[in-house]
Formats: sequence, C-alpha cells, structure tokens
Amino acid sequence: MRQNYLFILSLLFTISCKGVSQKHPRESQKVENVKGQVQLTHKLSPMEEQLIRDYYEIDDPEGIIVQPNDMQEKCTDLAVRLICQELIRSGFKPLPSQEAYKRVYQIFGVDLNQHSKELIQDGFWKYADKGNSKERSIQKNIMALKAVPDGQTFGIFWDLQTFVPQYNCVILSPSLDQVVTIKGTVKGADGEEYMDTEKGKIVYSLDKSIFYRNQFIFHDSKAALTWLMNNDRDFLRELFLKYGYDKSDIINKMMIDEVKGEEELPIGKEYKELFVSKGADGRLLIHQGLLQYMLKHADRKNLYYCMLDEYLSSLLDLENVPEFDDLTKEERYKAGAYIGYYYGLMYEKCIGTPCDNEGFGYALYYQKDFVSYIKKNNYFHLKDFDKIIQRQYDRYQEGVEIESHRMSGE
Repeated sequence: MRQNYLFILSLLFTISCKGVSQKHPRESQKVENVKGQVQLTHKLSPMEEQLIRDYYEIDDPEGIIVQPNDMQEKCTDLAVRLICQELIRSGFKPLPSQEAYKRVYQIFGVDLNQHSKELIQDGFWKYADKGNSKERSIQKNIMALKAVPDGQTFGIFWDLQTFVPQYNCVILSPSLDQVVTIKGTVKGADGEEYMDTEKGKIVYSLDKSIFYRNQFIFHDSKAALTWLMNNDRDFLRELFLKYGYDKSDIINKMMIDEVKGEEELPIGKEYKELFVSKGADGRLLIHQGLLQYMLKHADRKNLYYCMLDEYLSSLLDLENVPEFDDLTKEERYKAGAYIGYYYGLMYEKCIGTPCDNEGFGYALYYQKDFVSYIKKNNYFHLKDFDKIIQRQYDRYQEGVEIESHRMSGE
C-alpha cells in the first residue's frame, strides 16, 4: 500500500509540481474559526514572514509535498523551530537527550542511535539542521520522494515521526500550518471570505495535539492521555498498531471496545489487528500487554475468553481460511501460540462461558506441525505452556472420543 502511495505522490511530483501562486489564495484557505491564536512573541524576519505567506498561497491540493525541494526545506526548517519554541512556551519541558531517547524507546520501541536507513524503516527520522550535511542531503531526498543511499526507497518524510535534537520532542510531519496562521480576510470573486495572505496578521496557532502527544511521550502525563483519548485517538491507535505500545490499560481497553460490539462478538478477520499487527518496520507485533489485560479482567460478562476463542478458530484454520490478514503460516502459528497461551490461562477462569469453538485444541490435535513449531521455539519461554497445551489437547481429544462414541451408536 505504501509503495502505491509513494508511486502516486512521485507521479504527482513529476507532472504536477507547481510554483507558488502569488496572486490568489487557494480555495482551501476559506476562513474558519481557529481557537488558541496568540500574538507572536518575537518578530519574524521579513524573509520568514514572506515564507509563511507563500506557504499559505500554495495552490495545490498536495500542498508542500509537491513543492520545489528548496521551498520544502525552508518551510520545514522554520516550522520545526517555531513548533519547538511554542511547545516550550506552552509548558513542555524537554528532557536531557539520554532520557528522551529512553522514553522514545519505551513508547515506540525505536532506538534513536540507529543509522538513518534503520530509523526510516521504523517510521522515524532525526531532524538534521544545516550543520549536518550528510543527513541533510538524505533529508532533502526523502522530502522530495527520492531514494536514499543504496537505491532504496523508504517512507516519505511527511509520513515519519520526526525527533528534533536539542529540543528533544517528536513531531509528525512538521509543517507551518501546525504552528502559525494568518488572521484577516478578503472577499473573493465568489463572495466567500478567504485568508488575506498578503496583508493579514501572522499569529501563533499551535496544534494542541503536538503539545499533548509530547507530554504523554516524554512525561507520561495522565492529563495528556485523557486529552488524547478525547481528541486524538488516531495517535493512540498508531502507537498500538504500528509500534506495539500495549503497556497502557486505558489504550488496551479503547482498542478492545472499538472492535467488540455490545451484542454480537466479531468473528475471524473482524477483529482486524486487535491481537496482532504489522509494525512500521513490517515485523509481526503480538500485543501481549493487551492479552495480559484481558486475562486479568476476563469474566463471563465481558466475554474476553470468547473473543480469543473466536479469533483462534479462524487464525489457525489454515485449510478453510488460507488467507488471514496477510500473515504467513509461520506468523499465524506464532500468533496462535501466544494467543493460545492466554486462552488456556483464561479457560480456568471462564469455565462455563457460553462459547467454545476450541480452535486452539483443534489445531493442537490435528496440526502436528503447529505443535512441533511451538516445541522448536521452546514454548516461547511462556510459563507452564507445555502443561496448558497438554490440558487443551486432552480436552479436545475427550470431545472427539465422545462424539465418535455417539456417532457409533454405542
């Protein structure tokens, strides 16, 4: 999907790259009420002010993505500086670099000490200023959707979580409209009011999401998490799905509630990526923190046991469900092993729950290579997993024997 997106954007860059319109405001700049606007606390240089006006004059639906590389670089440099200054003015306190790196690793699982190409594969980037010529060159290339060294094409700059050294904060796709706007309108030929990009007053308008995301990432702020739950759930979903952040009970419950209906349980693929997902780097992420949360809170009322049971019945049914969420056979077996482990632990708590497809027991009984795979991987070092497997195998075998006896008429 990402490759197709890159191809389309590259095509747009090749055939649709436009200069900056200096005549008419684009239609998308119709004036809306913007909350949180404040006066600039320091004076912009004439060149910076003109750059902001030029940015808001861009007459292309793809915006800065399809502008000349020089303008991309200038606009982003200014945006990064203004965003970081506004973050601090809003009360954000940057951590020392070592602590900031540690927090990024705890939240995203990304080591900021990696080389550029590894960071890009993780969906991250460390912003390079003018003093870092080598990284700056790579940065310009990924802004322009070009390949980085070794001829490899990765995610575009505008889709990366950007860590800003010195300020030690994270910004997704830093752009001027995240931090400044222009106050003042002019009436267009159609009678609508548009932003007065020529004479309007430039004011700060920091995107609140940037502040609260950074408060949560670097300061583990409960107030920030509450704000994000109410206003920016997309960020929390991305943390969970792309980076496997399953350490928060609040986020785990949010993900469960968004999938689980009040009346009927989802079946098979309807669970989407609740239990496992593919990370930003393409690796399989098993949401073990979420499974632990479900085990802790499982009861007959919330049917968490049934959710695992239902999911396993499709995940491990390779014969009847040959394609499952783009997972390979090995990935399905690995996911099935972990989920089956928690399913086995949950069984003891939820005996009598009105659902029991026994998809895990079926796989253990009939798919000998599944059991071999688990043993080969030392039961994934999960406590007493061998005993859980034996109990589930015996339970399924007993069911098979009872059914066989019934069918024989004896």
